[in-house]
Amino acid sequence: MKGYGVTLRPMVPGHSGFVQLARETEDAGFGGVYIPEAVNDALMCSLSVANATKRIAIATWIVNIYLREPALCAIAAEMVQEAAQGRFILGLGVSHRPALEARGIEMGNARERLRHDAGVIGKAFRGELEMFGMRFPTPSHRIPIYFAALALQTAKLGGELADGLMLYMCTPERMRKSIDAANQVAKERGRAPGSVTMTCGVPVFLHDDLNVAYEAARRGLAFYGALPFYNRIMSKSGFAEPAARIMEASKRRDSGAMSAAVSKELADAVALIGPASRCIERLKAYHEQGADVLILAPNPVNEDYAAAVRRVHNAFGKLN
Repeated sequence: MKGYGVTLRPMVPGHSGFVQLARETEDAGFGGVYIPEAVNDALMCSLSVANATKRIAIATWIVNIYLREPALCAIAAEMVQEAAQGRFILGLGVSHRPALEARGIEMGNARERLRHDAGVIGKAFRGELEMFGMRFPTPSHRIPIYFAALALQTAKLGGELADGLMLYMCTPERMRKSIDAANQVAKERGRAPGSVTMTCGVPVFLHDDLNVAYEAARRGLAFYGALPFYNRIMSKSGFAEPAARIMEASKRRDSGAMSAAVSKELADAVALIGPASRCIERLKAYHEQGADVLILAPNPVNEDYAAAVRRVHNAFGKLN
């Protein structure tokens, strides 16, 4: 799968509205729908999209492994793939420590947990997993497994075990480091060149008035900057000062200071902001650094979520 995809979050009234946006994403010519998991079940949403579309690839972006027993996750993924007829990708990730702790879940060693769960799921997909004397059925179509990989060590784990990586909100240069880390391990393990597909999600804040777009971007990016994994990536990508200010303001629960800490330089480094022509020009840097698939994440700018998605369709659909 090459080209462009779109993230779809369950931020529209009713599940039917979410499915309708998926249909429109397919009609606009995009290659994939990527479904995050927050106040929704990404696998159930994927099943709905699979039943409502014909061509487009469907991926969880990502399934939180701490919320599912891996064998049951495998069975659910197989059901989605049967409906999708080979179009489904299972994206796995570890979420974020604050989100898990809010549910009373201890993260522990996240990377080892990912290795373990991916191993169990992989065995199930190969028909090698047996429980209570019963062997799990093999899927009707192969199910690729992608890892969310903000950290380079997780990218290396992906080079060992995964079919692809899912990055989000990182600079093109940071993305290149992840590609190199994954490819090096893949080579050491004897995997063929190109075994690991690199997908990179980029937040999009579309508006003809650049200053209005920056204002929305500051608010949106500050939320992620308060999460430890993203904050660390910001800091390691040359933005240590704004990253520290975002985290400090977050601890005070000062949303205004969090937004103010997001500089224009930081925002432009990790997001597409402003008029469509400016955003499209910015995409070149990701292609030059080796992205296989760019995943556009619509963010409302003085509009509702569905309108933001449709603006992304109109602005970027012509690139497919």
